Formats: sequence, C-alpha cells, structure tokens
Amino acid sequence: MLPADDLDAAVVQEMLFQDERVFQYWDGERALGQLVSQNLKLVAPIAWDIYLLYPSGALWQEAKIPAPIFWMHQLNERSDLYLDSDRLIAEVQKALEMSGQ
Repeated sequence: MLPADDLDAAVVQEMLFQDERVFQYWDGERALGQLVSQNLKLVAPIAWDIYLLYPSGALWQEAKIPAPIFWMHQLNERSDLYLDSDRLIAEVQKALEMSGQ
C-alpha cells in the first residue's frame, strides 16, 4: 500500500502482467485485505503484498474465503513464508502439474 495507490495506478500495473489464470482487483476500501488478514490470522490488520495460491475451482463466498494451498507475503509476519520467488515458482509449478495444466 502506497500513498499513490488508486484505481488508475492499479490499471497500469494490471496491464504489465496478464495471464488468464490470474485475477487482479482494486479494493479502495481494503475490505479484502482485512478479510484475508483475519483468515490467515496475521498480525497486520490488512494483508497486502501477499501471494495466494488456490486450486482450480476454489470458491470465494462473501465473508468466507477458502484457505489457500500455499501463500507467501512481504509483511512483518511469519519468516518461513516471506517471499522467496524461487520457492513460489516451484509451488505454482507443482500446483499446475497436480491440476494437469
């Protein structure tokens, strides 16, 4: 979260990375970040700079989100899940192989 974050900045960033399997959203109220923080039991009241990996077909329902099969972050939280791009790539590849993609 940066002071310059707004819908226009989000659209610019979205255009830099496009993949039909990836969804990006703008949440000006930070409601999703609060919900994710609660569900992951984070210390931070709002989750941001997080990477959530879900299996194909995972359903999100209003105030209850599914547990990710893997996740990482860039927060002052669990050091074992701090962003390690090589590990994240390996987990994504493993999930894709399990789903047959």
